[in-house]
Amino acid sequence: MSTFMADGRSYYNSVRNDFGSLYPHPGMRMAGRYKTIEGEYLIEENATMATAVTIDTMGINSTAYRYQLRLANLNNKQGKTMSIKNPMTGAKSAVTHTQWGLVFNDDDQGNYCAVVLSCDNSTPYDDITDERTMQVSLVQVSNGEKTVKASVILKKGVSLEDDLNNLSVDVDERNVIVSVGKDELNQVLEAPISRPIGTVRVGYLTGPGARVAIERAVLTINNDQQVVATTTAWTLETLDAYFEQSADPVEGYWTYLDRDMEEEWLRLGGRYTLAIVRADDGYDIIYIDGAQVKKSMWQPGMKKGHITRTLFTGNYNLSWIDATMEPIDDDAYATVENGVILTLNFPEYKSQVRFAKAINPE
Repeated sequence: MSTFMADGRSYYNSVRNDFGSLYPHPGMRMAGRYKTIEGEYLIEENATMATAVTIDTMGINSTAYRYQLRLANLNNKQGKTMSIKNPMTGAKSAVTHTQWGLVFNDDDQGNYCAVVLSCDNSTPYDDITDERTMQVSLVQVSNGEKTVKASVILKKGVSLEDDLNNLSVDVDERNVIVSVGKDELNQVLEAPISRPIGTVRVGYLTGPGARVAIERAVLTINNDQQVVATTTAWTLETLDAYFEQSADPVEGYWTYLDRDMEEEWLRLGGRYTLAIVRADDGYDIIYIDGAQVKKSMWQPGMKKGHITRTLFTGNYNLSWIDATMEPIDDDAYATVENGVILTLNFPEYKSQVRFAKAINPE
């Protein structure tokens, strides 16, 4: 298994940030499904016959990552029966063993892997011999077909009713490790599962009749090119001090001015405030504020791009990191006019964005 956890960047979703990219549609109501924030929890209830899968909008390009949820199934009480129905026909039925869990390696084409939890009693009507257990199943869904890759039965170390459990997966190119526990994580499963090529996503699932409460979701991405490309040592304080000493007209804070974009090609990720600082053969572009797309991913001081000098004064080759942390550099270029207007040009996408020089980031 990969040892990627030595260095990584974590993205937290909790009530403190309205569950960020895990909760893109506040107050979502669908036939038989309801999702909201109640107190400290993200709640999703599923009264339909189909498993509900909720995917985080953040894409993962790293080859290795960890995804951890602290969650509970509030409808996991012993002896509790939940009513569900088919939203198309209205036909009703009942379910006693509701399922919930974690989703990973979702390829945005309906294919994904999941760790599914469910509890049962051996002899529910015999207080002497009855034993309640949790089944942890690692499943893969491909082209609508579900395959159980591994499974284990747990009798201790986990909440067997409606309290919170910690659930996590450690994923790399070829393998996955599953850990679960009420108070601390314990490895319970390991199986060979190939990570799909390209961007993948994570999330959670709410089985028929389940009511899932999530307290916290943490995504930790391997400290590879995706993370290194967006991490710098700059802070607002160090930038302020640096700019006070700088006489370079390009360096400083720049604020969003306007845009001319073909939105079927490229969309604005936010009304950004940026800082530009001298680096290598040009300047680094540092994110300060204003992200609207993937807002929870971006923190002040992260690298947003780089401009490289050319033979022509005021013209630069541009490498840009978009809102989803994907690079854009094909034929992109930047211009600085009179030290007060910065234009980022993306001719391949028939778009440009302009920024104006500012005294400070406010």
